[in-house]
Amino acid sequence: MARRHYNLPPLTALVTFEAAARHLSFKDAARELNVTPGAVSHQIKALESELSLKLFDRRHRGVALSDHGALLFASLERSFADISATLTKLRRAGTDVSVTIAATTAVSSLWLTPRLTRFWKEHGRVSVNQQVSDLMPGPGEIVDLRIRYGKSDEPNKLQAKLFRDDLMPVCSPAFAEAQSDTSLAALAQLPLIHLDADDASWTTWQTWFREQGYTGEIAQGLRVNNFTIALQAAQDDAGVVLGWRKLARPLLERRLLVPLGPYVSRAPASFYIVSDRKAALGANVRILRDWILANR
Repeated sequence: MARRHYNLPPLTALVTFEAAARHLSFKDAARELNVTPGAVSHQIKALESELSLKLFDRRHRGVALSDHGALLFASLERSFADISATLTKLRRAGTDVSVTIAATTAVSSLWLTPRLTRFWKEHGRVSVNQQVSDLMPGPGEIVDLRIRYGKSDEPNKLQAKLFRDDLMPVCSPAFAEAQSDTSLAALAQLPLIHLDADDASWTTWQTWFREQGYTGEIAQGLRVNNFTIALQAAQDDAGVVLGWRKLARPLLERRLLVPLGPYVSRAPASFYIVSDRKAALGANVRILRDWILANR
């Protein structure tokens, strides 16, 4: 048998398995692939024979994935979604000149949108779509550029550092004026606004206090799942939020928020702009990416 470059089984078998695993039905997979259920069963058996593993548990009323089958399906689902996203980008590369850039709510409203307004004044012919979400991206999600905190673990992506921020307690001016004691121990007992972020790398109050050398009790306070909401709650005198100095600069400059105490620590990670490799970027994607890097 000729050596396969990627050491993969025949793609027909993998496509057939993915469809059968997604439907948990040989009959439904056959309908999708426009073949007979017997042909699906034949491809699955051939794949199981090549791998020397059972991928499905055959049951009286259908099939279920084995542990090995579930592992293979998860990998194929992710890979096919990425291939689909790449092909979609290629299909629209020649005709669609718009650029889609993704960011969290806070990064979009506080940092990205003001820059895009300036970008449009210089490059009015480039159409830019913002995708705003605080959830981690799903497999195959189609975006041209993504701004994220911390490096991505995607090996084939180009990642350029935008900035590294500082973390400090911030609150409304009225809340700050009411505090006579701004020691770490006193700060820890104030109403703290905790962010339950989807991104596990986002710095929490517990981590921040530990880095400051304080290991005592920390007040529970208010819990939110969105940094923009956390900043608004602080502006409304609800308590103290762990602020990102560069992100919150518009609010700090207008004194809608002020630092509480002298405490500042460096964020453990930086913000990056993530894209496909530069050679694969469309002209307008490259224009926007290079402009953002020059205006960070």
